Amino acid sequence: MEQEFAETLVGVTEIAVALAGFTGVAVAFGSRDRGGWHPGDRLRLNFLLESSLTAGGFALLTLILLYGIPASNEFAWVTGSLCWALFMPWSLYSSHRRIQDNQQRHGDIDQSANRVVFVIFSLLVLVQIGNVIFWKEFAPLFAALCFNLAGAAMQFVRLIRSAFHE
Repeated sequence: MEQEFAETLVGVTEIAVALAGFTGVAVAFGSRDRGGWHPGDRLRLNFLLESSLTAGGFALLTLILLYGIPASNEFAWVTGSLCWALFMPWSLYSSHRRIQDNQQRHGDIDQSANRVVFVIFSLLVLVQIGNVIFWKEFAPLFAALCFNLAGAAMQFVRLIRSAFHE
C-alpha cells in the first residue's frame, strides 16, 4: 500500500513539472502587445507556476516524509496537510493582493472565477486542518494537491485561449 502512495505522489510531481514546463509553450504563444505581456496573462502565468510548483513541492515533501523519516504513514499525511494548510492562506492572500492590484490598474480580471477558486481553496485549508486533527489520511492531502494541479491546468488553458483570441 505504501508503494501506491509513493507512486501517486511521484505522479503528482511529474504532472506538476509538466505543467510548469508548459509555461514555455505559453510564453511562445502568449499574447504580447508591443513586446510586453498583457497584464492579465502575466498574472495567469505567475499563477500557473505557483500552482504547479505548490503541488509538486508538497508532493515531494510528503514523499520525503514517507520514506526519509522512519515513522508511520500518518505522520507524512499529517505533516503534509499541516504544511499545506499553513502555506495556502499566505498564497491566497498574496494572490488576492496581486489580483486586486491588477484589477485596479487594468480591470481585466474574472471576479467570479476568482471567488470560486478562493472558496474552494479556503475549504481545502479547513479539510487539511480536519485531516491533521481527525482523519490522518492520504485522501485529503491528495485532494489539495489535485486542486493545485487543476488550478495550474486552468491557467494554462486560459493563457493558450488568450493567445489565440487576440
